[in-house]
Amino acid sequence: MSTATLTLVALFLSLFVLIFATVKLKLHPFFALLAAGFSFGIISGMPLADMLKAFQESMGSTIAGIGIVIAIGTVTGFLLEKSGAVETMAQTILKITGEKHASLGLAITGYFVSIPVFCDAAVVLLAPIAKRISKDTKISMTAMAVSLTMGLHATHMFVPPTPGPLAVAGIVGADLGYVIAFGALVSIPVMLVAHFYGDFIGKKYYVQPKHEIEIDENQELPSVFMSFAPIVLPIILMLIKTVADMMTKNSESSNTLVEIIRFMGEPMIALLIGMVIAFISYKNLYKDDKEIHTFDGGFGEALKTAGQIVLIVGAGGAFGGILRASALQDILINFFSGIDIGILAPFIIGAIFRTAIGSGTVAMVTAASMLAPILGVLGISSPMGLVIAMLACASGGSMIFHANDDFFWVATSTLDIDTGLGYKSFSVASVLQAITGLIVVFILKLILL
Repeated sequence: MSTATLTLVALFLSLFVLIFATVKLKLHPFFALLAAGFSFGIISGMPLADMLKAFQESMGSTIAGIGIVIAIGTVTGFLLEKSGAVETMAQTILKITGEKHASLGLAITGYFVSIPVFCDAAVVLLAPIAKRISKDTKISMTAMAVSLTMGLHATHMFVPPTPGPLAVAGIVGADLGYVIAFGALVSIPVMLVAHFYGDFIGKKYYVQPKHEIEIDENQELPSVFMSFAPIVLPIILMLIKTVADMMTKNSESSNTLVEIIRFMGEPMIALLIGMVIAFISYKNLYKDDKEIHTFDGGFGEALKTAGQIVLIVGAGGAFGGILRASALQDILINFFSGIDIGILAPFIIGAIFRTAIGSGTVAMVTAASMLAPILGVLGISSPMGLVIAMLACASGGSMIFHANDDFFWVATSTLDIDTGLGYKSFSVASVLQAITGLIVVFILKLILL
């Protein structure tokens, strides 16, 4: 058997191991990725020492690049949840949209909330508000559920600092400021198409909440400014850094102000500033909580979640490192030479993995890891091309959202949506989101490349 054939067989078998271990055996993604990486290395005939070296170095570099950012973002999300800032954001947006467009208000809320807060926690937090609005406005709970859930899903897939897009940006080497700006832009139509579908399916399947959830009107909540600041300020700082870098790109000299802007716009520093604001807001409301910042308090609880995510992302980067260290890169370059499929490659791979595995993060990371070495062949290796590649991975990784994803069950159970309706609503909406994302990314490619 030739080296090329053996390598391709190893690739498909390693992907089978990853899918089987995750879907059938319910193995933790970290160990599934570990098994897939080692399977590829051994079957393809890589020297064991080279395989271990590639795994360790790639995992280390991946975690070094994004581990701290993920940890800080997770703690910030925890603080926003516990302080009630998320609820303040929801109420503020609903005041703007009005009752008639309440489902749109929930979609927009999800759009913003999912940037710092993980989807599972966010939907549990916002579900009581969605049920109350559905009761008060008589709008179908189906419409509310789709708008909220898929609004969360949109930015979760496209906008850092959520782990998926953050990891992909690091793997392909895309500028994080560009990724945030264009990810936020692409996720707007992605959010809206799900919202409009939610209104449509809500009329066809009219559902009201099974239980009326009471919200304590006397609960003290953070101000609008203090609620939005931990999300908006870091994004502004990172965008300003990107602008400063662009303006001084060809300048050999620098000054103190530019250096300060660049420092504060670094993802770790910008997110740390946002976390401090969220912490101040929390302490203003809960002055007696002396444990929040301790190992056994809220910080420690949040970092337990962050630790798992960092390991999963690191293992994904390590799997990609083993692939890159093999003969696969040359084989793929030869295969894709003369085949102009461009952004369809990361889209298709991301879609296959999301549908099979259920994890958007794993799907995006896997697609990016496999395609990073051949981005030049695909014609998307320029600075903007790398952003396009990342967005294409996110578009593909957005579908299909169904029963092999924990978030599917969290959403259906907390929002009183049965499984069958979940497939008709959430799963179909995710396909529409993925296709919409691909169309928008293709348009950006035509404009920017």
